[in-house]
Amino acid sequence: MPRSGTLGNPQPYIPFGVFAGLPFWGGGLTLLAAAPGIGKTSWLLRMLFESASLHIPSAIGCYEHTPEELRYRLFLQVEAMTSGPHTPSPQEKVEMALACSSEAVLLSLNSQEDTVRALEDMLIHDYGFPVNGPALLAVDYLNRVPVVGLTGMMNEEGRSGEAAAALRTMARHHGWAVIAAAALKSENFKDGDDLSALLGDERVPYEADRILVVQRSGEVRQCGCAPLKVITLKDRTGPPRRFPMQFWGERFYPALEEEFHKHNPMALS
Repeated sequence: MPRSGTLGNPQPYIPFGVFAGLPFWGGGLTLLAAAPGIGKTSWLLRMLFESASLHIPSAIGCYEHTPEELRYRLFLQVEAMTSGPHTPSPQEKVEMALACSSEAVLLSLNSQEDTVRALEDMLIHDYGFPVNGPALLAVDYLNRVPVVGLTGMMNEEGRSGEAAAALRTMARHHGWAVIAAAALKSENFKDGDDLSALLGDERVPYEADRILVVQRSGEVRQCGCAPLKVITLKDRTGPPRRFPMQFWGERFYPALEEEFHKHNPMALS
């Protein structure tokens, strides 16, 4: 018997929050692609901080960094939020802000063992993530997620399509929002390149609901800060958009346009 439905306006893409400049909705998979050192992990951490501060179940599963390294970056990011890219920050304000996000889960994952299924079970059974309800999960990064094929562990390029499919299935099954950092085939991504710039097979861009590329839009300043631009390659939730950001390198902070005034020399350049 064919499936049927009722016409209406179900609004499947209503966000449950906007974190670090991006809206997130239940069941969606976002890919965040950039060359190494651009600030992918730092942007994910800022999203995590803002989500956890609103008491939404939030986690980052990282195949590249330890929880201690992630906590250090978060501490510096909160300093940037309170005082800008270089000015000393009052430690009491920083500690109070960090306390608001204390429920955030920082996981160090093993690229040989911690599959999507293992991560899903860990979040639900060990950390109380909702079986069905809003939550934010960041994965750093897609190409390190282990996938076991018929002949054993798949290589990084071959596994990414399967990993993307598994993350999207998990997101839809539980109503979570999932965002995963992804690799590019070339560090020299040119404005206007298509979805084939992503490392992996054709399933990588197909499975994602939204794909963003971050790249530098100018030279790194002497202070360690750099101008960035974000380019939407795909977005099932609405029209693609482009917007500027800054990466305040000293504090691992991805700054949004409304914060540029805290770094006046860069804002005017």
